[in-house]
Amino acid sequence: MVWRLWLGIRLALHYVGEVVQWLTGRKRPYAVVQLTLRGPLSEGPSSGFWSVRRPQSFFELVTTLQWAREDNRVKGVFVHCDQAELGWAQVLELQRSLLALRKAGKRVHVALGQATLAEYVVASAAEKIVLSPAGGLDIAGLSTEVWFLTRALEKLGIRPEFVQVGEYKSAAEIFTRTEMSAAHREAIQAIVNDLLRQLAEAVARGRGWTVEQAVEMIEGGPYDPESAVTAGLVDALADPVIAERELHQELELDSSLAIDFQTYNRRKSRALRPASWRFGGEHIAVVHVVGALFDGPAPPGAPVPPPVWLLRDLQQLAEDPRAKAVVLRVVSPGGSALWSDRLWQAATLVATRKPVVASCGDVAASGGYYLALAGRPLFAEASTLTGSIGVVAGKFVLRGLLEHLGIDTDRVARGKYTGLSSSSMHLTEEERALLQRNAERFYARFLELVSAARDLDTTAAREVARGRVWSGAAAAQNGLVDGLGGLEEALASAKLLAGWEPLEHVPVVHYPRPRPLWQTLAEQLRPERPIPLPPTTGVAGVWAWLPIPYKFR
Repeated sequence: MVWRLWLGIRLALHYVGEVVQWLTGRKRPYAVVQLTLRGPLSEGPSSGFWSVRRPQSFFELVTTLQWAREDNRVKGVFVHCDQAELGWAQVLELQRSLLALRKAGKRVHVALGQATLAEYVVASAAEKIVLSPAGGLDIAGLSTEVWFLTRALEKLGIRPEFVQVGEYKSAAEIFTRTEMSAAHREAIQAIVNDLLRQLAEAVARGRGWTVEQAVEMIEGGPYDPESAVTAGLVDALADPVIAERELHQELELDSSLAIDFQTYNRRKSRALRPASWRFGGEHIAVVHVVGALFDGPAPPGAPVPPPVWLLRDLQQLAEDPRAKAVVLRVVSPGGSALWSDRLWQAATLVATRKPVVASCGDVAASGGYYLALAGRPLFAEASTLTGSIGVVAGKFVLRGLLEHLGIDTDRVARGKYTGLSSSSMHLTEEERALLQRNAERFYARFLELVSAARDLDTTAAREVARGRVWSGAAAAQNGLVDGLGGLEEALASAKLLAGWEPLEHVPVVHYPRPRPLWQTLAEQLRPERPIPLPPTTGVAGVWAWLPIPYKFR
C-alpha cells in the first residue's frame, strides 16, 4: 500500500512537470536529432560538464541512438564528425547503430571535415555523406607504429630487467629491444589484416560496395574533396550548416524541428522514467572497467578510478538483490596480476548469484581479458584487441641514473631475495629464477581459468595463449569469446538472462558509483603509492599487462 501511494505521488509530480514544460515552451516538437562527434568518447559513466550536441559517454550515445530508432517522432539524424577520436570497437558499434536507424526508416546524413578512416567508417552508414569543400579524407590504408624506449633508457642509465612467459608476450619488448621480434610482428601483422578486413566489410555494407572495392578505396587514399566525390566515397561537397539544412529540406521539415543531442537525451530519459518505476528498484548494473589495473589511489586528475573502488562495488553487487544482472564493460589492457585476479574473484562471486555478461571494448587484453572471463556470455567487437594470455615480471634498475645524478645508496638487509625490492641492484640469477617461477605459476593459473571459462582443453588453451594478442574476430574463431557484439548486444543478453525482454526499457545503474567529496579527498591524501604507469620503482612485480598503446591508423 505504501509503495503504491509513493508511486502515485511520483507519477503525479512527473506529469505536473511535463505540463509545466509544455506551457513554458521548453518541450517543443522535434523531428531531427543533431549529433556532433568531437574528441574522445568516455567509456566510463557519464559525468562532468557537457555540450548540448555531444554525448558525455559512449554508453549514453549508444543508448540514445537506440531510443531515437524506436521514436516515431524522429524522422532523421544529422551527424557532424568534427575531429572525433574513436576506438575501433566504438567505430563498429556506432556504425551498426546508424545502420539500424536507417533500417528503422530514419534519414541519416553525416557531415565530414578533415576526416580520418575511423570517422569515414562511421559515416559510411549514412544515406548521404557530405564533405567540407576545404576538407579531405585522410585515408591511406592501415598501419601501426611501436615506439621502443631501449636506447632512451640506456642514455638515462635505467636498465630494464624482465622475464616473460609466452613467446608472443611482447609487453617488455618496448623496454628491451629496438624493433619488433618475429613473433611480435607476426601477431600485429595478423591484427592489421583482420582489422582492415573488418573495416572494409563495414564500409561495404554501408555504401553497397563489394569488400574488395572497399579495400581498394581504403588503400588508395588520401583523397582531396574532388577526388573523394569522383571515387564515390562521398556524395556531395558542402559546409555542415548547409548539409543540415538540406536534410530538413529533403524531409520537408522546418529547421525549428531540430533538437540537440543532450536535450533529446534528457527528454527521453524523463519520458521513460515512469515506466522504470514499475521495476521497484530492480535494475541492470553496468560496471565500467576502464584503464590499467594497478593498486593505489587515483592521482589528482586521473580519468579512471583505482581498482579498489571496482572491488568494493563488485562486492556490494553480489549482496544487492535489486541488481538482477551485471554487464562488465571491460576496456583495459590489464595490469597487476594480483589486482586482475582479485577483481576476477569478486566478479566470479557475483556470477554465482546472478547473470554476469562481459562486453569487451577497444582493448580487453591480458589482465583485462582475465577479468572478462567472469562473464558468460562474453562479447567482443571484431576490432577489439584481446587475448594476450601471458605474463611479464621484472623491474627497472635505476643505478646508472642515480650515479649520473650524484646520488649514492647504501643498504642493510637480511634475506636471500632482498634485491628484488632494490631500485639500485641488478637481479641475481637466483632472483631472476624466482621471478620466472612466479610468472610461470600465474601463467598456469591464467591457462586454467581460460580452459574452464571457455570450455577448452588444456592443449587448445595453450595454443591460443602464449601471450598473443588477437583481434575480436580471431578470438571468436578460436573460442576465446562467445560472439561478436557491443554494449547493445550485452545489455539485451543481460535482460534476457534476468527474465526481461531484450527491448524492454530496464533501469540501468552505472558503476563505479560517484564517491562523496570527503571520501575522494581522504583517498587522495592517504600516503600510498600512486598508480605506476609504467611501473618505475625498483620493486619487481608480476604483470598481466599490455602496455603498448597500439594506434591503428
